[in-house]
Amino acid sequence: MSTSSTPGSFSNIVSLLRFPLILLVVAIHAVALELRFPEGDTLYIYVSELLSHGIARIAVPLFFFFSGYYTFYHKDWSLPTVWRKEWGKKARSLLLPYLLWNTLYILILLGKTHLTIYLGGSPKDPFVITDLGQLASYYWADVIVYPLWYIRDLLSLTLLAPLGNLLLRLSKGWILLLFGTLYLIGFSWTIASLSILPVFFFLLGGWMGQRSFDPLPTLYPLRYLLGVLSLITVLPLPFLSASPYHAQIEALYILTGGATALLLGQALLKHRPQIAHKLQQAECYVFFIYAVHTVLLVNWARGIVYRIPFLREDAPGALLGYFLLIALTLGFSLFLYALLRRLVPRVLSVLCGGR
Repeated sequence: MSTSSTPGSFSNIVSLLRFPLILLVVAIHAVALELRFPEGDTLYIYVSELLSHGIARIAVPLFFFFSGYYTFYHKDWSLPTVWRKEWGKKARSLLLPYLLWNTLYILILLGKTHLTIYLGGSPKDPFVITDLGQLASYYWADVIVYPLWYIRDLLSLTLLAPLGNLLLRLSKGWILLLFGTLYLIGFSWTIASLSILPVFFFLLGGWMGQRSFDPLPTLYPLRYLLGVLSLITVLPLPFLSASPYHAQIEALYILTGGATALLLGQALLKHRPQIAHKLQQAECYVFFIYAVHTVLLVNWARGIVYRIPFLREDAPGALLGYFLLIALTLGFSLFLYALLRRLVPRVLSVLCGGR
């Protein structure tokens, strides 16, 4: 569904937030997944952890929230005709690009390994597929283009949307209190690849979408409180990496920080409409950056940046190297998008799910 409607609407705010949020996703993958405690070069560790493992953590939950909102917006999921129509749309916009990107990366890794051997070299990290089970895992349990776990989970949630619709309607939305509590206390589950985070934020968006509910009028009077709570919870996160309460504090930040992001989008739309318009125009790049950025991050940008000893993670220029890594990844992604749009626009459209 299009996210452009009347100026100042919730949909326009969603539209302008998508590009900044994908930049945060790139930042998440600019450092190792493991949390690091600031010591040694404290400034580099603190700043990179604050951005990648702190501030940026609102991005994926908000994307689930937006997807849930538009999955349920003006749609009666109790009707089988709606199931078939929506599942068909998701097959084109999500499933097809999901399969293509994972297949493409598998072929690249296989080609790289065999080419190195053919040229008489020894692959540093040889990629070999030994059986069909291993191959299948790259499309589900161990997604080879690992950020695409979001698409995998979104496909599962869309398939389960009739059940989600039933739960929301029978409970009149109160089921969200249960899921929200489980999320905040750090309850862990994995059912059909789904954890509590995607389920909660998807259904939270779905509940609002069912009612065509714009959350911003409710959030606006709380804007200062939400902003302060966001700062109080996110700023100490890098120092709490070993704390048993890290997950709970992060969860609270994601809720308050996500709400604050919506309010900042509203303020930008109102007070800086030209910037807001530019961000809305950049929405077309979001899916491509999302799908391709880890390939470029791992294989190109990191190789270029870390060739310079001064910019490596254990060197004085580590912080500069960190931001260069993000900037180069973004630059490469945008360049490749422009190249494909010029040379093979139909292929690009398929890779981006028709976006």
